[in-house]
Amino acid sequence: MTKARKNSSPTLKLILGIGMTFTFGLVLGVFVVLAIQNLDSQNEKSKQDVAQRGLNQSSTTSPDRGSPTGTGNIGLIQDILNQPNVFDQTKALYATLSWATTKDLNDLWVQSQTIERESHRVTIQQGILSKLATISPAEVLEYIDEVSIFHIDQILTSLFSEWSFSNLEEAIKAVSTLSRPRRNVALQAILNTRDDLPESKHREIAIQLEHEETFLKMVSDTKALLSLEEPHSSWDTLLTDEVADYLQAESLLKVAEAWREKIGFKVLSNIYSADIDDDQLRQQLIRKIAEEDPLGALNYTRELTDESEKSSLSRTIVRVWARSDALAALFAVSTFEPTSIASALEVQITKVWASIRPNEVIQNIDAVTDEHRLDALESAFAQLASQDPENALARVSSVENLVANTSSIVHSIVREWSYTEPREATDWVLENYEREDPHRVTMLDSVLSYLARVEPEAAFEIALEHSTGGRWGGLEMDVFTQITYAGNLELAKKLITRVHEDSKTLAYIHYGQALVKQAQTEEALELGKNLNEEQQSFYYDQVMYAWARENPKNLYEKLGNLPTDELKSLAAEELIRRNIHVSLLSDEQIKHAQTFVESDD
Repeated sequence: MTKARKNSSPTLKLILGIGMTFTFGLVLGVFVVLAIQNLDSQNEKSKQDVAQRGLNQSSTTSPDRGSPTGTGNIGLIQDILNQPNVFDQTKALYATLSWATTKDLNDLWVQSQTIERESHRVTIQQGILSKLATISPAEVLEYIDEVSIFHIDQILTSLFSEWSFSNLEEAIKAVSTLSRPRRNVALQAILNTRDDLPESKHREIAIQLEHEETFLKMVSDTKALLSLEEPHSSWDTLLTDEVADYLQAESLLKVAEAWREKIGFKVLSNIYSADIDDDQLRQQLIRKIAEEDPLGALNYTRELTDESEKSSLSRTIVRVWARSDALAALFAVSTFEPTSIASALEVQITKVWASIRPNEVIQNIDAVTDEHRLDALESAFAQLASQDPENALARVSSVENLVANTSSIVHSIVREWSYTEPREATDWVLENYEREDPHRVTMLDSVLSYLARVEPEAAFEIALEHSTGGRWGGLEMDVFTQITYAGNLELAKKLITRVHEDSKTLAYIHYGQALVKQAQTEEALELGKNLNEEQQSFYYDQVMYAWARENPKNLYEKLGNLPTDELKSLAAEELIRRNIHVSLLSDEQIKHAQTFVESDD
């Protein structure tokens, strides 16, 4: 017995030890749980305190929306924004707003406008207006124009989603008061939120709000995207519906991409041959397909047998490729067939390349064939000139050994310069080219019409000094034309007698047509008397053409009062001809005009 007790002693101690350890662990676990519960309670209480403080502090503000009496709400908003992450910020914001009254929200709105950080300001304001939409949606409209234009659509969507749920008829009535673009956004929000309504009701609402096309687009888009597993079917749905293709660009892009996943680059031919009523959209679709793998897209076109299709698709593809890797694109087209298309593709690549990375073009000009090298340099230097023309001119010497003549490159720089600084460009030409140098006149021909827009008399004097005359006029005629086009008739009248005799008729025509455009028709008729008989014939023909185009009804009314039968006949003929293309006169009026037409006999 004693032996048994002795043997059991270690066992008992072991059992007691395990029991004590378990008991201690259990007690410790209870304490940990209680501590965690207490900590969670404190955290929750902290967030509730933020909300409660908002209610208490908002009552310290003035009823006047624009004049808060205290800064309590500033503190409240900062408490919300001080939460450790976006989720907790949103949670604290909506916990606060869930108890807010209309007055609280109005006060908070005023305070929110002082938040400097835009992302924080937008978050707070969207929350405020979302809550206000549940209490007084009509008031939200009063705040719309105070929101950044980049967030108005989001606010409208939130507002009318909420409003259409609580009071559909009032929401529709409110939408009808909005501008057309905003009405469209609000309508989409209503139709998306109230998907419990039958399709007939959706259409009725859309028609009531004068946006039936929005309803048709949503229906068509939904059908197309639901059948996206069969892209061909989705494509047909979008192109055969009642909605203009450009309104469904986003859906067509999605379907085209899904289609490419199914059949590869053959989708390019499908896009090319599709009955799309907007060619810009067609190009956009082709660009989207080509962006991911321009080499693969271009290689697909190599095998096409229709040369028009091959040319059109490949041009669009290389323009896309040139934006990311022009050198690779140039290498790829060097083996393209036929060579006529390859040459055209090289032109497309270098134009895009020069427009976005002109320095790269100049540095790698050896990659461009001799045939197109000069054009590429002209485009690249012109692009540089748009930023710093004098620096561009200084760099021309660096390519002198690469082309036979750099004069056209200089010309492209000066022409670009004249767009923004015509006086400086003109002075540079006059200072750097001798009077007898033919390049001087060539460049003045490009710059003086732009100088005429800011210094018309000075431009005319320079042009007259360098004029070569001719039937169609010398440099002064380009300047004179610019003056009349600008409507500066007093100056035109002063200068018209100084143009070369052999371009006198052309100057009178431009001046006379300008008079007609400004409804000075009597002066235009009188002006022609200064010309000889042959010149008058040409002059009056052009003046009557301009009159019939600018104000045909006025010319019709003046028919019987024109000074000669010949002018009456000429005017009547122009009216009848004009009316064929644009029906502005009645059949009765045309018959009356025909009575003034002189017979060839």
